[in-house]
Amino acid sequence: MKKDYSEYTPTDYEKYKFIRYARNDVKLDLFHNYATVSPAEKCIRLEVDGGYEELTMKSELDEFAEFEKQKFHVRDHVPSPKEEKESEEFRLSHIEDNEAYLSMLKNKYDIDSSRYYGFLYSAYEDYKIEKEIPLNNVLSGAVIKIRYGEGILDFIYADFETPFRQAIKMPLAIEAFAEQYRKDNPDKVNRDPAPEKIYNQNQEIVQNYLAYTNTLIYTRDIFYSSLYTAICPPMFRQCNRASRPLKQYYSYLKALQEEYLELIEFCFDDEFYPSVLGHLMPSERFCLYKRLHNHPFNIGRYEIFRLRMNSMGGSKMPFGMSGEELTKRFSLDIKETDEHRAFAERYGLDVSDLITQTTLPTFINVSYEFGTVLEILELELTKMLEIDMRFRKCKRCGKYFIMKGNYDTKYCDRIADGETRSCQELAAQENYKQKVADNAALPIYNKYYKRYAARVKVRQIKEDEFKKWKYAAIIKRDECTNGIISVDEFVEWLEQCFPNRIKSTKKQ
Repeated sequence: MKKDYSEYTPTDYEKYKFIRYARNDVKLDLFHNYATVSPAEKCIRLEVDGGYEELTMKSELDEFAEFEKQKFHVRDHVPSPKEEKESEEFRLSHIEDNEAYLSMLKNKYDIDSSRYYGFLYSAYEDYKIEKEIPLNNVLSGAVIKIRYGEGILDFIYADFETPFRQAIKMPLAIEAFAEQYRKDNPDKVNRDPAPEKIYNQNQEIVQNYLAYTNTLIYTRDIFYSSLYTAICPPMFRQCNRASRPLKQYYSYLKALQEEYLELIEFCFDDEFYPSVLGHLMPSERFCLYKRLHNHPFNIGRYEIFRLRMNSMGGSKMPFGMSGEELTKRFSLDIKETDEHRAFAERYGLDVSDLITQTTLPTFINVSYEFGTVLEILELELTKMLEIDMRFRKCKRCGKYFIMKGNYDTKYCDRIADGETRSCQELAAQENYKQKVADNAALPIYNKYYKRYAARVKVRQIKEDEFKKWKYAAIIKRDECTNGIISVDEFVEWLEQCFPNRIKSTKKQ
């Protein structure tokens, strides 16, 4: 029996889940990415899905084009010279934009796309394609290494509002025009279009890909605003009315930003209610946070166990080896024995292949699959809870930063918008200026330094005497700064060092 939920009052947790999970118009888990964690290095290795590019989808796209040609008698479109020119201009512009986006991301992160580009170059040769095809996503197929905390901080301080405000202008204008057209031409509008027929699996795969590429028109600047949004891009199910999914996607990102900023403060900030939370571990504080918000205490994720010869999942066996251990393994001189021959015969192997396979090391690689921003944020946060992570709020810009080792600082190393130097550098300069302003001895020292240096130039004071004076003057300056001697005593000492010489007069 159909149920009526019009009077239903959702719980706070149901509202929470609705914002972060339920999206009728937006697919949030399009990509299948993988993350490998290294607790020893406090790092996460991210492998980005490379399947949503024109070259990787070419066989499916070609099959779909042939299907449409046969099923619906669609003719091949022959572009006009004008269309060819516009297409080439778009291609070059898109490549230029990609280079700018990738350069921006590489300035912040350790990104390796060499393996994926090798695959693309071989595909160009296989398909005999001469011109470079722009990537839909410059991080497709990339391997990215980040330290614990970097991804979360990058996300919570990303500016999604500016590109969202810009992106929503076009769909709002198009929808307003369409609505006016419907009002002016009610007889030409089909209010109940027939549902689209799906004939095979490849049709849906290609249509998802095309919906994703259409989504990029509106979201490219939004998802390049942070690392995690770039590797977990959305797909709008209805791009002809893009304002609604755009708003849903934006509200999803803003809700996550607010939540994870609050979590960093609650779990890792020593100055957040220290008498209440100061004695608790970050994991205990997280548990309290969950309890206060009536959230479940478990977080599920999809773990994948893999055995690899070309990728280590750690630095010690069975996860990995050092360079010295690898050299030792490859240098093994295994002699063929009767046992080798018997084993090879039992399993249908060539003896030389058996020796090769037992010489090459194999490593356990445990990774986690994720497709949404929420999933990678949860993974990073829980890994941070397992170690002694420390965050501090910058006294200059007010943003959190990761404390590194025993280095105690109150300022972050970010370069704020409109600045050319980091908060640390600006704070050091400001502190120096304040120190100079508060130090009466320093301008007095500078005054006499300039006076006596000028006398050195005209040879009224010998250079070696000036060097000895400078050393003694610095000591006296510091004594004055520390209150050991008074300002008047410091001036009196300076005056007596090189008294003014009286010019001699010749008798007429």
